[in-house]
Amino acid sequence: MKKPMSGLLVGLFLIASLWIGNVWEVAPAEASSVSLEVLNPRAEFEPPPNLAIAPRVTDLAGKKIGLYWNGKPDGNLFFDRVQELLQKKFPTITVLRHSGGFDLGDELAAKIAKEVDTFVYGVGD
Repeated sequence: MKKPMSGLLVGLFLIASLWIGNVWEVAPAEASSVSLEVLNPRAEFEPPPNLAIAPRVTDLAGKKIGLYWNGKPDGNLFFDRVQELLQKKFPTITVLRHSGGFDLGDELAAKIAKEVDTFVYGVGD
């Protein structure tokens, strides 16, 4: 019983292969005549102006360092260690800690920028 069934399967496979082969021969010729126009659903807009990169702080001694954490689990442990290492290497720094959502928002960003000389922003996922 297995021999006739396997012969039938081989026959069906050969017929399917020939049919698929014919489809592949026709498809490229038809595909070359297709033209697509891609539209951007966000419309056209002027990008915001580029802001210059802030100069690097050359020495952290006596500076105010901002640390921002987005509240992900155990991120506070990471920033505790970052603060510890910074204060060990630069004993005269002041560390200001902030936390909140992924997006600081303009108001909080402006507030932090007025308070610190340099800033570490950390998020986790």
